Amino acid sequence: MADSSQPRAFPANARVVQFADPPRDRDARVCVAFPAWAHRVTAPVMPRRRLDLFERVVLGLCQAGIREPASIAERIRLHPRLCSHIMDQAVDQGLLDRDGELTHEGRRALRTGTLAEEVTWSVCHVFQAPGSGELWPRTAEQLTNAHVIGRDAATVRLQFGTRGRPDTAEALVLRPPGDEEAAGPLRPGAAQIIEVARLDRVARRVHQVREFERREKLASAALPDEMSEPAGDPRLAPDGTEGPELSRVAFVDEPEPVLVVGFAEAAPGGALRCHDPFGAGTNAMFQELMEASARADAELADRIRRVTTRETEQVAHRYREAKRDARAGIEAALVAEFGAGIRDDPGVLDLISEIDLDTMEGEGPGALERVAQNSYRLYEILFRKLVDAYPPPTERLTGARRTAEYNRAVIEESAHRIGLRSVPALFHTDLVGAAARLNRPDANLYVKDAAPLCLLAAHDNADHPLRRLAARRPDLLSALATLGGLRNRAAHAGRDPSTRHDAPWCRELAALAVRELIPLR
Repeated sequence: MADSSQPRAFPANARVVQFADPPRDRDARVCVAFPAWAHRVTAPVMPRRRLDLFERVVLGLCQAGIREPASIAERIRLHPRLCSHIMDQAVDQGLLDRDGELTHEGRRALRTGTLAEEVTWSVCHVFQAPGSGELWPRTAEQLTNAHVIGRDAATVRLQFGTRGRPDTAEALVLRPPGDEEAAGPLRPGAAQIIEVARLDRVARRVHQVREFERREKLASAALPDEMSEPAGDPRLAPDGTEGPELSRVAFVDEPEPVLVVGFAEAAPGGALRCHDPFGAGTNAMFQELMEASARADAELADRIRRVTTRETEQVAHRYREAKRDARAGIEAALVAEFGAGIRDDPGVLDLISEIDLDTMEGEGPGALERVAQNSYRLYEILFRKLVDAYPPPTERLTGARRTAEYNRAVIEESAHRIGLRSVPALFHTDLVGAAARLNRPDANLYVKDAAPLCLLAAHDNADHPLRRLAARRPDLLSALATLGGLRNRAAHAGRDPSTRHDAPWCRELAALAVRELIPLR
């Protein structure tokens, strides 16, 4: 065998191999082909391994005489089908007999926590990144050729094995960055190869469990960490006995340059999900490669942006459709609650509809702030209309002295006269200044200014709507001060976790405003 450590450029016409099936949605996937040196080696494929948490529990219950999957599931709160699957695997591995009783090997495995499988050796391929020499945490027995129907220096045109309608894709070739393109393969060490074989076993075992859960529509309960084999001295098995012999790791052929086909697709929400190029679920190394390549390759970045934008737009479209359907149902409910007159004021109808939509959303991001903001907005509209419909007495404003004590006394006297219990400091405003701001047509009249003017108008007017509000809600002004605080919590940072009662409380307050706004349209 020639010395593979000598510099050797990665050829542009390298063989294209594919181990994983493509995602079905053609418009939501990105296809790439990345370079790797494929080393054909002898490696351990069936070492001793630890029992995972669920195997230990199931074997322990079987030893105690509990051997029915339903009974086991009831005690450990897993699905019976998953427990049955674990027991079937234990039978296949010789840990249980057909009656669910522990075999000699099963008792030994439960006692030691490991499966004493004989180490076997097989010829397989490990894959090395050009330049860096980093090994992919996967192995493959064979190099499976992709069906290439065309290629150039930058892309490879592929056809996948489908019946009927052909499925094709153009894979971008990810070249090693910078000067690493000319770097030759570095022979990995024996310990590295054994570690790669271990990582491959762990990944495929986790993938098998995840696929079983997906197929049986079960919630993900298996913990990958509990199923993994601990990293450590490659010369030792998990139970401390002698492990694979490093001297038996051998290189069979010269390293072969290959382009490995990999797929990524847009996940719900627009994130990029990178599938394992070797067919074992996900792969953090491939995710990192895609992210690094996208920063350096404008074409790849554009492809990723197209598929993720499409998914984001589809999610937004589905959300808008669902929101439109929900809004139609909410409008009917609002008409039943407030009467058909609510339709005569589209602005008020929109605000209370948004409040109900966000209240239904619950503790979603920003939902409480939107509920509080829209509820507060209803009171801004209400008080502005009340000031226009019931102007404050001119003589009381004309005689007002510009002192805080006088303003406070007048405001509190009016509040108590109509039945409001307390007046928070928020509403101790300058009445003359508030009236002057009211007379400017382009000015916004805030609740803290409008409410005191309404109090003055309601003082001697028994028909003023604010009196009805006070009768229903004597703490109205205190509630509005609290509502303003809820509205501003996010804007001022340091937001406390909202309670599940906040949004319904805001909605109840908003409903009082809506009932008074309908006659004022």
